[in-house]
Amino acid sequence: MRVARWRITGLTAAALAAMFVVQYVALGSGEDLIRSIIRITARVSVALFLLAFTASSLRALFPSSASTWLLQNRRYLGVSFALSHFTHLAALFALGAWFPHPFLDDTTAVTFLGGGLAYVFLAAMTITSFAPPRRLIGERAWKILHTTGSYYIWFIFFISYVPLALQSAAYLPLAAALVVAFGLRMARRYKRKAPAPLGSISTERTESTEYQ
Repeated sequence: MRVARWRITGLTAAALAAMFVVQYVALGSGEDLIRSIIRITARVSVALFLLAFTASSLRALFPSSASTWLLQNRRYLGVSFALSHFTHLAALFALGAWFPHPFLDDTTAVTFLGGGLAYVFLAAMTITSFAPPRRLIGERAWKILHTTGSYYIWFIFFISYVPLALQSAAYLPLAAALVVAFGLRMARRYKRKAPAPLGSISTERTESTEYQ
């Protein structure tokens, strides 16, 4: 059966649980386990975020069954991203509580505030991915929240991974993916603003815009 909708989120949860078991068996309990979970969930989160972030752009620029699937399941990719990233946050809290040094020594107030705001956006976007909260705040506020939040989260990932990519080639794929994702969003915006050819008829449907 084709993976779609809540199956995506269920598979994400199962994969995260399996990852924890594998890392626990390999590393045991302790700081190495927590740091490993932080690294893995960070990468999973970026991947899921970018799939949701670029879904509408890929569908508009490169129509295909794959890009259509992405757009149709963007909400569930976004919720899966939230699941992964809040797991990441839980691991950060565990590291700070049980092994504070040098973790807290190397973390600045700017990092706490900037990253904290990203989680506030993520929580609000996840809650309003469901119909009742979305209706409660109204379509205009919902669109502003999801657009602003998605770009802010992209920005936090960008300033986190691009400096790392300048220091280590291991981070280059993530940094490049973030740059390409932004380029896709800008290309889609340009396409939408460009005048349509004379006599053309738009066939694009209005789609759900979670994690827009």
